[in-house]
Amino acid sequence: MKRFVLVCTLVSIFLSNGMALAVSKEFLFPGPEYKPPCDISKTTICTIEIWLANKHKKKKRDIKKLLKSKSLKVLGHTVQYWRPKGGHPPTNIAIGSAVSAEDARMAIEFALKYNDRVDLLVLRPLNPPNYVAIATSAWDELSQIPITQDDLARLRDPKLTTEEFHSLYYELTNEANVQNKFY
Repeated sequence: MKRFVLVCTLVSIFLSNGMALAVSKEFLFPGPEYKPPCDISKTTICTIEIWLANKHKKKKRDIKKLLKSKSLKVLGHTVQYWRPKGGHPPTNIAIGSAVSAEDARMAIEFALKYNDRVDLLVLRPLNPPNYVAIATSAWDELSQIPITQDDLARLRDPKLTTEEFHSLYYELTNEANVQNKFY
């Protein structure tokens, strides 16, 4: 009930002012008992999974080099490619709650460059805190929330702090009002 009241208040303020106030940190970030599974001194993304269109397979070496330049651990299966005749990969992105705004923006830019667009956000509670997935088919339709290109531009704003980024992500996915608690 507290979440519902909080979101209703934030939505009404947003609609009247055009901007949202910060959401309580208890809804945005993992608790104090959480320990990241990797050294987060260079990047807050411990695991990244990427599915790309087959047309990018020729760029595999460059893509892995780019990811490694961002200090991401790149495993053999980190980047996978959609079947040649399988259509376009999903245009979604999942960003965990402990990923910094800077790393999240990097992931969004990567998705835009190599997957053409981002139309859906995956609900944060479904993913580990230091996790990013681009074009994942692991989640059903209820797990993915459509966003507009204007909303995506708001998420890409370099002025957003990590707290502001996750507050906006929380707002855009309407996490407080998810009806079917399947996680």
